[in-house]
Amino acid sequence: MAKSQGLLCREKAFRPAILVTLLSVFLCGSTLASGGTSPTGAVVGEKALYKLKWGVVGVGEVEIRLDEVSEEAGLVEATLDAKANAFMRRFYDFHTIIKSRFAPDLEESLGYSRDETASENLHETIFDWENGIVRYSKNGDVRNPIPLQPLCQDPLSIVFAFRSGAVPCSVGTHRVWVTDGKVIDQIEFKVSGPEKLRVPAGKFSALKITADFLGVRAIFARPEGALIDVWLTDDERMIPIKLKSEAKIGSFRSELEEYWVDGEQVL
Repeated sequence: MAKSQGLLCREKAFRPAILVTLLSVFLCGSTLASGGTSPTGAVVGEKALYKLKWGVVGVGEVEIRLDEVSEEAGLVEATLDAKANAFMRRFYDFHTIIKSRFAPDLEESLGYSRDETASENLHETIFDWENGIVRYSKNGDVRNPIPLQPLCQDPLSIVFAFRSGAVPCSVGTHRVWVTDGKVIDQIEFKVSGPEKLRVPAGKFSALKITADFLGVRAIFARPEGALIDVWLTDDERMIPIKLKSEAKIGSFRSELEEYWVDGEQVL
């Protein structure tokens, strides 16, 4: 299969300061900080459900799931689905669907898309690994290509790359190339912990990962220099249990409510 994949999407820029970059990073590696457990990697059939809050106010729900790609043998597709709740829709409605495709080894992204369902814009990020370039397209307008860097991830595939061990998650700072198709930057991910953390799904020992995505647009728009924090369970599953992002006013956070595998609730 040629390593050139593109995913089209509709997008409307999510500009208000209320919804910042949440869910787009994150990590782990071949050796965990505390126990040395090898991660199992992305689990096809898993689904994680989160509540999205701005300060103490609930504003939406987030679902992250992983499925096989039926038309492409050996590929998997991650989907992040974030939408406003009834309260938030009174002020601002949003529904963002982001998809990423990659091989099980998660060495690099093969396709990335973002769909803002209320908009009429189409966005596509096309990874052409054979020619070493990535292209960004909006409404059929293909931008000039930029050179790819080795083992480059997109803002969603990085979540699963760390969980699989493709990127290390030992305590310290790790640099990974990430692109949204318009910008490519080497992002620094700082791993610390473990620490005890309680979320609606339970109490966990977790590793904390902090990153600034620089010029790369992560899942939602965010203020320049805003940091993103993600906590992963300090075990072989490395489940994202909490995410936090700075906003122009306050911050957003998302905490794990439920975790399912193959239709069975595990947490």
